[in-house]
Amino acid sequence: MGNLSKPLQIFLHGIWFLLFAMAVLLYKERLFADASYYFFHTINSGWFHVEHGRSVLALSQIVPLIGYYLHLPIKILLILGSVGHEVFYYTVFLLVFYKLKDQAGGIAILLIHVIGQLWLYYSPMLEICYGAALAILFYSILKSGKYTDDKWLILIILVQWLVMTSHLENFILIAVPIALDIINRGFQKRIHLITISFMVLGLVLEFLTMSEYELGKMNSSNYDPQVGLVNLLSGEYLLSLWTLFINYFPELVIMFLFAISYFIVKTEFKKLLVLLGSVLAIIMAVNKAALANEFTRYYESMYNPLVGLIVLFFVYEIYNKQTQKVKNILTVVLCLMAIFRIYWTWDYGKPLRERSAQMERNVDYLQSLGHTKYLVDKENYQRKYSHVAWSNPIETLLYSAIDGKENCLTIINYDDYTFNKNARKLNDSNYLFRRYEIENYDFLNPRFFHLKKEEYHTVNNPGFIKNYKDLAKNIKVKVLSHQVGLIGDTTYVRVRIENNNVEKLPSHLSEQIYLSYHWYQNNELVQWDGIRTPIEVDVFGQYEQDIAVAFPSEIGVYELMPDIVLEGKDWFYLSERSLVSVVPF
Repeated sequence: MGNLSKPLQIFLHGIWFLLFAMAVLLYKERLFADASYYFFHTINSGWFHVEHGRSVLALSQIVPLIGYYLHLPIKILLILGSVGHEVFYYTVFLLVFYKLKDQAGGIAILLIHVIGQLWLYYSPMLEICYGAALAILFYSILKSGKYTDDKWLILIILVQWLVMTSHLENFILIAVPIALDIINRGFQKRIHLITISFMVLGLVLEFLTMSEYELGKMNSSNYDPQVGLVNLLSGEYLLSLWTLFINYFPELVIMFLFAISYFIVKTEFKKLLVLLGSVLAIIMAVNKAALANEFTRYYESMYNPLVGLIVLFFVYEIYNKQTQKVKNILTVVLCLMAIFRIYWTWDYGKPLRERSAQMERNVDYLQSLGHTKYLVDKENYQRKYSHVAWSNPIETLLYSAIDGKENCLTIINYDDYTFNKNARKLNDSNYLFRRYEIENYDFLNPRFFHLKKEEYHTVNNPGFIKNYKDLAKNIKVKVLSHQVGLIGDTTYVRVRIENNNVEKLPSHLSEQIYLSYHWYQNNELVQWDGIRTPIEVDVFGQYEQDIAVAFPSEIGVYELMPDIVLEGKDWFYLSERSLVSVVPF
C-alpha cells in the first residue's frame, strides 16, 4: 500500500463518511426511476431482484434485505436501500485498500463512485457503474499475484463474471486490465489463459442469452436513420461530444489528456494504444446505438465505462509510479476532486429535492381524502423540477407506506392511464404498478402495502358547485417562502391555498382557473397580471404548492399578493400580501 500517512487515510475515510451521510439525507431522492423499481421488488418479495442476468445488482440489495428480515419499518428499509449502494463501493474499497494493500486501487474506486454520477447518483440501480468498481478489484488481484492462492483465484473469477454480466460494454473493462497486466508483467500463462478464456466464453454466452430489451438497445440504429457511426465523421457532432465531456466529465478529460501526454513522453506506446483504442471503442459502441451527444441519465450511464478506463490508467500508470511525496500530493488533489464532485452532485440534485417535496405534499394531501388510488393530470402537476416518470406510481406507493400500510396510496397520471388501453384493464381489484404493468392486489406484500377495493379517483375535476364569487369569499392564498428575490428573476414560490368552503376549489384546466399574483410597493400597484400556474389538485381544506413568479426589474421592498384568476373572466381578488425584498444578483 505504500506509506500513505494516517492523516491522508483519515481524509479518505472522511470522504466516505460524507457519502454515507448524503445517502441517508437523500434516501427519497435516490428512488428515482429504476431505483424505486428494483427496491420495491426487493422488499415486496423479500428477495434479490435481478433482470437481464445482471447479478451484480444483487450486491446493493443485501443491506435492505438484512433490514427486511430484521422486520425493520419501511422508512428504515428505504434509508438502507440508499445506504446499500455506499456499502457496496466502500466494501470494495476496504478490500482493495487494506487486504490487497493497493493504495492506487482504493483511490480509483472512490473516483469511479463519484465521477460521472450526477443523474446516476439519484437512480443508482445501474449495474454498469458497479461493474467499473469491480473491474478495479479484478485488476488489483491480477497485478498482486495473489491468484496463486485458490481462494483468490475463485474470487477473481467471480469478480470477472460479475463485471462481464454487469453490461456488455464492461467486457472492455476486463480486456483492458488483462492487456495492461500482460504489458507490465509479460504473459502469465496460467492466469491469463484462464481470464482470457473466461472472457471469450462470457461473450459467447452474452450474445446467446441476450434479452429482447438488450437487443433493442443494441439495434436502435435500425429504427432511426440519424443514428450511426457516420456521425463520428462529422466535425459538428464531434464538437458537441467534446462539449458534453468538458461540461459534465471535466476531471475525466484532464486525466485522459494527462495520460496521453505521459505515455508519449515516456514512449510507452503500447499503453497509449490500449488507452486510445479502448476509449474509442466505448465511444463508437455508444454512438452506434444512439445519438449520444446530449447529457441525459441514460447517456451518462452509457459513457460510464469511460470513467473506469481512464481512472484505471491514471491511478495505476501515473499516480502509482510516483515517489511517495508526489503520491501524497496527488492523493490530496484527487480527494479534493472527489469532494468537488460530491458538492456538484448535491447541487445538481436540487430539482430532485424539490420533486420529492412536491410528491410528499401531494401524498400527504391525498391521504387526507381517504382514497388509495388517484389519477392526476400531468399538465396540472408538471413543474420544471417534477420529472414525471413511469416510476411515479411506485414512488408514491413507497412514500405513502412510510405512514403505515393503512395510509398507502398510489398516484398515476392520464398518460399512464391511457397507455396501451390500460383504462380498460383496470378495475377495483388491480392497480397500475407502472405504465407497462397492471398488478392484482395480491401482488402487494401485506406487511407494507394495502389498497382499498375501489376504482381510481380523479383529483382534477371541472365544475364550480357554487358561484365562483361566493367560493372566493372563503379562500385565502398565503406565501410561505421567499422573503428575498433576485431582480428580474423567475422562480417558484411556495404558497398555501386555504379553502374554507365545503365545496371544492376545482383545478381542471377546462375551467381555465390558475394561481397568479400581483406586485405592490408602498400600497401602490406595480404589476397586476402575473404568470399563470395551474392548481395541482382540487382543493378541499388546505394544500401547498409552488407557483411561478417573475420578480420586479428594480430593487426595493415589494408586496407580493397571490391571487386566483378565471382566465378571460375574472379574478378572485384575494387580499393576502407578503413583503419581499428584491435585490441585485
